[in-house]
Amino acid sequence: MLRTDYHLHSTHSADGEGSVAEMCEAAIERGLSEIAFAEHLDFDRDDPMYGYFDDGAYTASIAEAQETYAGRLVIRKGLEFDFRRAYGTEVGDVLAAWDFDFLIGSVHSAAGYHIWRLSQEAPPDLDVRGLLADYFAEVEALAASGWCHVIGHFDYVFKQLPRPVAAQRDAWYWQRVRRILERCIAGGVALEVNTHHIVDRGWGLAADAEILDRYRALGGRLVTVGSDAHRPSDAGHGFDRAEAALREAGFLEVTGYARGWPYAVAMA
Repeated sequence: MLRTDYHLHSTHSADGEGSVAEMCEAAIERGLSEIAFAEHLDFDRDDPMYGYFDDGAYTASIAEAQETYAGRLVIRKGLEFDFRRAYGTEVGDVLAAWDFDFLIGSVHSAAGYHIWRLSQEAPPDLDVRGLLADYFAEVEALAASGWCHVIGHFDYVFKQLPRPVAAQRDAWYWQRVRRILERCIAGGVALEVNTHHIVDRGWGLAADAEILDRYRALGGRLVTVGSDAHRPSDAGHGFDRAEAALREAGFLEVTGYARGWPYAVAMA
């Protein structure tokens, strides 16, 4: 059984709908024993969430929760930062100034598009191959940056685009996936199994079973699981499917983090 949720958002994220305490209570009700909050940090000045994150307030909330739930729930202080090569060294400079247990790096846009918006309405002339090429280039740069412990919702673009993009999962596609997986393994960067799209769109995992299988075959062993919950009711959601995919790929444990150091957590 999976009992660690390493991707939760509270009201310390602009789009969060539950307080830290409410998310903790929901995690306990779900039978979770360990969680990591991963609040949004955005570097895109045109994004409505830019400038919202307050590390001081967040740190205080986490410390209070750790005291309140001691002995019942392990709580880690994490962050999900948005990555683009165009941000330059600003990302690393900001992250170095704060202390976290766990950092998720996520690519949310590529080829001039915000990927989530494409899920709502993709232009008829969308260059899918070009979009994928830019997305993979961003993720590869993220994996090489040394700034994150985990690649967030890998293959996000595949999950968000309309279904015709499935035709692009060909030899070209898998060649680029392999290159990124090898980069992650060499750098000790984990993959996230994100269950949010099961809730949000009724789709699959990111990374999904096929990517996990390829990652494992290449020697990858570091994986985290996160619901990406933005409201209490979604904490731990879809973990039965995540566990099944992990076990099918040969994983018997997932990864936890404390002050940036990974450790194994058995799937009971």
